[in-house]
Amino acid sequence: MIRIRCGAPARRAGAAAALAASGDEDVPVREVGSGHTDARVEIPEDPRRVVATGWAVTALISVEGSGLVGVSSGTQDTGMTPGEPARARDLPQVGADLVISAERVAEPEPHLIVSGLPAAVDFDHSALERVAPVAVAAMNTWAEWKDMSERVADAAGAGAAHGELVQKYEARAGEIRDAYADVLEDTEFAAVDAYGDGAWTLEHRDAHGTTVPADAGFRFSARAADGAFSESLPYERLDRLNDYDAVLTRAEPDGTPTEAARQVMDQGPWADLEPVRADRVYAVPQLGAMSYTTGLALFDELEDRVLHDLE
Repeated sequence: MIRIRCGAPARRAGAAAALAASGDEDVPVREVGSGHTDARVEIPEDPRRVVATGWAVTALISVEGSGLVGVSSGTQDTGMTPGEPARARDLPQVGADLVISAERVAEPEPHLIVSGLPAAVDFDHSALERVAPVAVAAMNTWAEWKDMSERVADAAGAGAAHGELVQKYEARAGEIRDAYADVLEDTEFAAVDAYGDGAWTLEHRDAHGTTVPADAGFRFSARAADGAFSESLPYERLDRLNDYDAVLTRAEPDGTPTEAARQVMDQGPWADLEPVRADRVYAVPQLGAMSYTTGLALFDELEDRVLHDLE
């Protein structure tokens, strides 16, 4: 048996204190890579008390045996299924977005802290490392959410249960690709996002709103000329959507367009767009899914609201 250690004495002490409280001060450990440091970190082989922050919450909230004893709230909440936010609220709250309280993290005495963040985010994890070992799964692009989820679940000791979700997701994606192969082959989709800032976003392949539909066979345009996954454009360039057969946009759970999407639709050029005149604009709940549970829900929405109509 090996005592938990993560490099700095403070990190060692924080981890040991948390484990000692549960009577398991000495446990087997293993090394993993982490997005917040160039060095590998040592984490428990089988952590039984896990705090998740950022997108790690969506990766674990519906995974059986994940050992969650605390979560943060924030941007990732928009990427949950309708029932998952309530499940998250029932757990101890440790902060929101990048404002994480080390004191609140320490209260449930975690064996491990896992975090899912965009790689570009600069967050100092040193205070959390004094509480327990920290494993960060960083995403360089939105399309890396699956790798992030796998790394988070593996670190939390929930790899097997997470793997079952992956299998369900892949099987469902294959069903849709096979059942609607002709429609998908004949249709090029545009995904539109908006933030209520007087512009709109055209999402290409591997963007936030396209990665899950693409797994089910939806075809989107390649990246922009500069390699970007999406383009922020003025309303005067809504005519770009004439290059596509159908348009997907964000929606509330009941299928009505979000307020930001509605602002785009209320612009003068919108009514004259070819996909609009052809009645091929689809407001889709869960568009922008970044977890296997929301991905499965999005597959159902795409089938019911989009593919059935295009058949």
